[in-house]
Amino acid sequence: MPKFIRAACAAVPLALLSACGSAATPTAASPAATGPETKRKIENIIADCMKGRGFQCVPFVAPPPQPTSETAGKALTGDYPAMLAHRQKQGYGVFAIYVYPQELGNPMVEPDETAKPKAVNPNNKIIASLSKSQYAAYRTAEDRCYADAVKQVTGKRIKGRFDRFEQAGETVRRTAEQELDGDAELVELAAATASCLKAKGYSVPSTKPTAVASRGRERFEAVKRPMGEKIPDDVAKGLGTKKGERYEPNLTAEQARPYLDREVKDALDDLACGKDFYAAFLPAEREIEQRVHQDFGL
Repeated sequence: MPKFIRAACAAVPLALLSACGSAATPTAASPAATGPETKRKIENIIADCMKGRGFQCVPFVAPPPQPTSETAGKALTGDYPAMLAHRQKQGYGVFAIYVYPQELGNPMVEPDETAKPKAVNPNNKIIASLSKSQYAAYRTAEDRCYADAVKQVTGKRIKGRFDRFEQAGETVRRTAEQELDGDAELVELAAATASCLKAKGYSVPSTKPTAVASRGRERFEAVKRPMGEKIPDDVAKGLGTKKGERYEPNLTAEQARPYLDREVKDALDDLACGKDFYAAFLPAEREIEQRVHQDFGL
């Protein structure tokens, strides 16, 4: 794989690694805009469009990502024992992928015999064979085809694959703020969580429910972000990412461990303070995420 592509792979979600093929996490079924059939429709339209533009592209729908364990799945619902076990090992999930690369599927580490086999997107090989100029042209064409396909199937106007995920994420964030930050029960629980954290010496910039829920992860994402090199503007343009973004850092387990240890301590204190808060907040947030992802066909 050309160096500029290999490096770029670390900068974006796996769903953006290949020009064709969706790796988005599926949510509750919607006959209009989600599910395997919808994803197949989108991928077939993209492949036909790319063929019309002179590029090879194979329709590919990745199998849905699964939680690394039953405990991890329950943790997403606010189940306290599951959240406790998950956070004791992975914290907020920022540095754990470097400390447990095989278990968590770090794409920058070669899988060993203990790693679960993954479906291989045939378009990865196609992309790897392209020169830098061919890659840029391929990405430009794919973004246009992708946008057209998503518009046809879901009605959403997007600029490309990255923009689709970004729009969906921003819609989830905005909807959660609108619906959850004004919920009286969540406001009370978030305020209690924030007071507890402040008493433990943590900075809590906002007591809004969505801010309290994201505080810990955002804190450690801010620590990790500067560790990655800046993506060159020409590569960022080809990927559809914003200027100024950085590659994911390629840390060894030894390098990441001290950061994960700090993250785990923060996460456990956060959970001790927010046990009741997360039990109420996470199911509500998950419902919003599923609803928005349905609209975007993810």
